[in-house]
Amino acid sequence: MTGASSQRPYRIAVTSGKGGVGKTNISVNLALALQRQGKKVALFDADLALANAHIVMGAQPKKTVVDALGDQSNLADIATEGPLGVKLIAGGNGLAELMDMSHEVRHQIVSSFDELESVADYLIIDTPAGIESNVVDFVSPAQRKLIVVVGEPAAFIDAYACIKVLHQSAGVNHFDIVVNRVRDDAHGVDVFRRFQAIAAKFLSCNLYHVASIPEDAQMLKSIGACSPVVLSAPQSRSAKAIESLAQRITGPHATPVDEGAAEMFVGIKKEGV
Repeated sequence: MTGASSQRPYRIAVTSGKGGVGKTNISVNLALALQRQGKKVALFDADLALANAHIVMGAQPKKTVVDALGDQSNLADIATEGPLGVKLIAGGNGLAELMDMSHEVRHQIVSSFDELESVADYLIIDTPAGIESNVVDFVSPAQRKLIVVVGEPAAFIDAYACIKVLHQSAGVNHFDIVVNRVRDDAHGVDVFRRFQAIAAKFLSCNLYHVASIPEDAQMLKSIGACSPVVLSAPQSRSAKAIESLAQRITGPHATPVDEGAAEMFVGIKKEGV
């Protein structure tokens, strides 16, 4: 299966295993790139207790997912409209109730993603760092899994651990690899090949190199200004790389994804998990 499925919104999880690799920045810019290409996009900040996607996006949400949980609001109703019309479902910040959220409540949130059908064709899920159950719960039901890596040993180890958990516990076989903070395309290919070689020694899943994102001057400036690079410097190398990523994972020649990811979650939900 490639591109978007009949299930809406089509879910793309962006994760890493390690914090500090630029995952949220890529999530925000990818959402905006897809919106620029004519899609209707929502972005869910699944780092519920330490949310910062709104900061990267330059948005000021009046409501968060806490409001949806508290008064049973529809997710579309609490979404904040960001640049270009991207809908942001914001997490909280330092809220104890979100830090201690149960497995059942996380599944309640995931089961509510269908409520975004009226406002979004695509849902980008910006996950927290790590490999704990709060990450797996939000990544597993996504049709497409993007793993962000940088060329550092610690990032390799944590991204490998993330893939291992998803492969062995959730049966995920296809992963899109985004190499961030590269000097040039050759550097990105080298980082991917080294990471792929490590994973291939122990796992039988498939890794696809879908993008290398350069850390150019425009990207660094955009991060400091809380102005996403695809908007502030659309002709920069970094912005063009993210636009290319958006096309690569949604077009007719998109990399494969696991069949039945969303359906698997529906089956679990019906069993009362």
